[in-house]
Amino acid sequence: MILIDATPLQSEHRLRGVGAYVRHLVQHLEAKGHTPFYFASTVGLEHVQGLLPPERTLTVYRPHTPAQVYWAYNELAMRWAILRLRPRVFFCPDFNGLLSNPFGESVPMLHDLIPLKMREEGEGLGIRLSRLRWGVYFAKVRRARHIIARSEWVKKDAIELLGIAPERITVVAQGLDRERFVPSTGQGPYAAEPPYFLHVGGSGTNKNMRRVLEAFARVAPTHPQTRLYFVGPWAPAEREWLEAEKTRLGLAERVRHLGFIPDADLPSLYGNAAAVVFPSLEEGYGLPVLEGMASGAPVITSNVSSLPEVAGDAALLVNPLEVEAIAAAMRRILEEPGLVQALRQKGRIQASQFSWEALADQVWETLNRIAQT
Repeated sequence: MILIDATPLQSEHRLRGVGAYVRHLVQHLEAKGHTPFYFASTVGLEHVQGLLPPERTLTVYRPHTPAQVYWAYNELAMRWAILRLRPRVFFCPDFNGLLSNPFGESVPMLHDLIPLKMREEGEGLGIRLSRLRWGVYFAKVRRARHIIARSEWVKKDAIELLGIAPERITVVAQGLDRERFVPSTGQGPYAAEPPYFLHVGGSGTNKNMRRVLEAFARVAPTHPQTRLYFVGPWAPAEREWLEAEKTRLGLAERVRHLGFIPDADLPSLYGNAAAVVFPSLEEGYGLPVLEGMASGAPVITSNVSSLPEVAGDAALLVNPLEVEAIAAAMRRILEEPGLVQALRQKGRIQASQFSWEALADQVWETLNRIAQT
């Protein structure tokens, strides 16, 4: 039996990359007729109704808050599920859900090593608990006999930083919803917007929002109609920071955090952007790069971490530490229509190489291979 932890679909992670990963994995495994079992919490069942088959889903009480410590009692719930089902393979796509499996193997999905490479600063209780949580997690990853990594970059980090042998790591590239993210330039609710650059992502330090804003401030005086939009699950403190900074820079009316965007509107938001600007300092994958390309947007992204692997030759690659390099790429987008057209065409070709269906097939094949060893 293969058991998959589906609780990221019920916690705050359902709105982030881990939640998208698990949701699409489940959808495509079920569509293909595969029959894994799932572990879910009795808390937040409304988020998985119609997605997880009840006859193959074991639900156990496990609250999802407070976020900094629920990993501790999370193990109690999962241990009960493993004792009940005795899986040959337990697939752990969420860092909060990795524990040993006395009946076989536990296989972690390693999304990135950002917490190890970009440690949080400070000595508050919350930060200390976060460091403890990540330390425990990476120690467990080291002990796993097999790992699925999100990219070749993540595999390289796991080899170098965790000392894991290459043969213990299988890379399964990120998926993409190619039915939803289709060329949408000139279509949808954002077609009538003035020219805008778009940054999609959370508010972590690795997302590099400060340099994106500073770069736009350099471009804005000579392109007065252009806007900068941020989208993603930002904390209140980050929103307050943005309000203060855009006022300080004289951009109060030209920079916005758009808040929640319905899934149906995302292709229009991407496709009508002058460019998606995603110069992260560190990424395990960088899904907005692919979603932007598939929707018809030119992309500006980093020349470091996994992003060149994802973007190929279909994006403008910049040094994410250099504000002027980001600003120069923005200027090129606004001033070189031939470049924009070439990037749109290359981007669609690059994005066509990725799908959630292919990811589900490769994950299932890998888990079955491990189950048979």
